[in-house]
Amino acid sequence: MHDIASGDLVADFKLAMRRLTSTISLITTAHAGRRIGMAATAVQSVTADPATLLVCINKSASISAPLQDCKRFAVNLLHLSHADLVPIFSGKLKDEARFDHGAWEDCDGIPILADAQAALVCDVSGMATVGSHDVFFGRVTNVAVRSEVSPLLYEDGRFARSANLPGKIHAKPVPYDDWQSIFF
Repeated sequence: MHDIASGDLVADFKLAMRRLTSTISLITTAHAGRRIGMAATAVQSVTADPATLLVCINKSASISAPLQDCKRFAVNLLHLSHADLVPIFSGKLKDEARFDHGAWEDCDGIPILADAQAALVCDVSGMATVGSHDVFFGRVTNVAVRSEVSPLLYEDGRFARSANLPGKIHAKPVPYDDWQSIFF
């Protein structure tokens, strides 16, 4: 089981997290007349009632201080077709120049990606600091969802896509009410 662990806890933790496949999102906000955004995988649903999610943002990220001030943000879950936006929102371009790429709309003053897999606009309902990161809890106020499900994933340091498993695993659809309590 420990065939590649090094004994360095931080290095081993990072290696382990490369095995955690995540949807890539663009976290966006608007502050003082400018749009700000970054790519992230540290996004998680918290509860469905009230609809709440969390995002983890490095305190040194350009979005951190503006987000603390305006207390509103959007999580734009990326579709496979958005792979070109990831380097742009990961530092290739800065500030407003990032928004020259992609189809952006305004939703209650917050920029959302018009053709995102899903876009969720949130009001910050709480915050916690853990080491180098701030964890923002967002109460969802608006949701837009694309009908086609084809999320852009990040796995082992590269882009990935999801695929349905063959066989009898999903032979009978599970009613929403039966699995809702498991995931929310």
